[in-house]
Amino acid sequence: MDLINQFGQMLQSNQNLLLGLTLWEAFWTLIALWFSARNNHKVWFLVCGIMNFFGLIELFYLFSKTNFFKSFRFDE
Repeated sequence: MDLINQFGQMLQSNQNLLLGLTLWEAFWTLIALWFSARNNHKVWFLVCGIMNFFGLIELFYLFSKTNFFKSFRFDE
């Protein structure tokens, strides 16, 4: 419980970190919701829309069920 309290205090004292985490979560959630709606993945749409944990569920969906990450070119 002490670790959770320390994390909460860190977020309160560093609001830029809180804003960054919020934007990170919103970005990946919206991308996953967009792809799951387009691909008619209703269960994934509900899971991504209801459960949020630092974008991990959304990233897992995008990696495993779509071509979202396959089109990235890191060598350019």
